Amino acid sequence: MSDKVEDILFQAHSEGIWKEVLDESKHLGENGKYFYSYGDKIEAAYNIVKTKKETVKSAAANIRK
Repeated sequence: MSDKVEDILFQAHSEGIWKEVLDESKHLGENGKYFYSYGDKIEAAYNIVKTKKETVKSAAANIRK
């Protein structure tokens, strides 16, 4: 495993989202999108999950106001 993948998965684990990142990376391969490396695929999956979590968090904060 490359350092990039290890770093991203370690960060995802510390944030409690590593399972979601791995699940998202599986879905990225299913829709025919090509990635240069596995690290790029994991990074894209991490960014997608992180964006989804932040969107949900901000939506919840807006509801509370």
